[in-house]
Amino acid sequence: MAERPGWAADVRDAATQTLSTLPGLTGREEDWRFTPPADLALLTGDAPEAPGAVDVPSTAGGPRAARLQLVDGAPSAPSLESLPDGVIVAELGAALADHEALVRERLYGLIGFEQHAGALNAARWDGGLFVHVPRGVEVELPIESLLSATGLAGRVLGRSLIVVEEGAKATVIERFTSGDFASPVSASSVVELYVGQGAELEHVSVVDWGAGVRHHAMLRARVDRDAKARSVFVTLGGDVVRVEPTVVCAGPGSDARALGLYFAGGDQHFEHRVIARHEAPQSYSNLLYKGAIQDHAHTVFFGNLIVPPGAPGTDAYQTNRNLVLNDGARADTIPFLEIETAEVKCSHAGAVGRVDDEHLFYLQSRGVPTAEAKRLIVMGFLQEVLEQVSLVELREELERAVQAKLA
Repeated sequence: MAERPGWAADVRDAATQTLSTLPGLTGREEDWRFTPPADLALLTGDAPEAPGAVDVPSTAGGPRAARLQLVDGAPSAPSLESLPDGVIVAELGAALADHEALVRERLYGLIGFEQHAGALNAARWDGGLFVHVPRGVEVELPIESLLSATGLAGRVLGRSLIVVEEGAKATVIERFTSGDFASPVSASSVVELYVGQGAELEHVSVVDWGAGVRHHAMLRARVDRDAKARSVFVTLGGDVVRVEPTVVCAGPGSDARALGLYFAGGDQHFEHRVIARHEAPQSYSNLLYKGAIQDHAHTVFFGNLIVPPGAPGTDAYQTNRNLVLNDGARADTIPFLEIETAEVKCSHAGAVGRVDDEHLFYLQSRGVPTAEAKRLIVMGFLQEVLEQVSLVELREELERAVQAKLA
């Protein structure tokens, strides 16, 4: 990455200083009791001096407005294929200087370095994605980035800043992928999403690491008046993955959806901590996470709807459902509500259940083999989330990925 300009270097130094003064995470903290920080290897690995030389998967799918690939955090030049005038897609490290005013105004504004994981990423991120869609512009094709690890560096830290101004519209896909590694590789990603008044943004994260990768992901979206934001997390790969999306309804009439789909097998451990916070009246949010768990895998869902004083008319929902496919697999679900405003409509639900034996028997009695019957049940269970991914070719790709885990 190019040398950082003075202001960015100062911020990085401040984050490093903050990190050195924060108490270390022990795993005894309530927020970390399900996924000990040591399991994420958050502090291990040196900064990569150069990207690895092994092959990495190419970005799949159909046409894109722009693509960016980062290997071990080192970026290649973005491929700008079909961008409307005024739209910026750049590597974040380069944008620190090339688009200083736009970046400096908002970088670290939603996820700073007041707490440990944020400070670690702010102090050490290698590269990332910067997207700026100006007022009233619609980007028809998705923008896509791929963050991959070769394992040679032992770690990879990425950061993204995505700004969709008033009345604009865009779809952004971020992928995290690698091969399988014999030694642990730690990954950290931070995503900040700004959705301006009346704007629309769909952001899809596909976490599909190989074996050996431990990933801590943070995302925070600020949704202004009458704007719509949809965050979709798909978690399929990696040994240990902890995902923390937060959507903030910051303006009246804002609409924030946090959707998630996960499928854990083997000894995988996935934790999703999802928060919707309402800071304005007459706003809407919906958290919907569904997962399938097999073998000896363990998943955790913690969800919270927060309505502080001053947000009457809030309309908010939270649902987490888990399908356990065999003995030995485990799912924990902890839905929460924090309501401090009257005149709101909020609900939450969490459930963990086994594959329904009657459904399985019904299909088998009609000649459907057991494996195919289980596949149909799992796909039907997850369809509620899959069908909300607006990009058809991405939805089909995710269906194939889930089916591959069932094979």
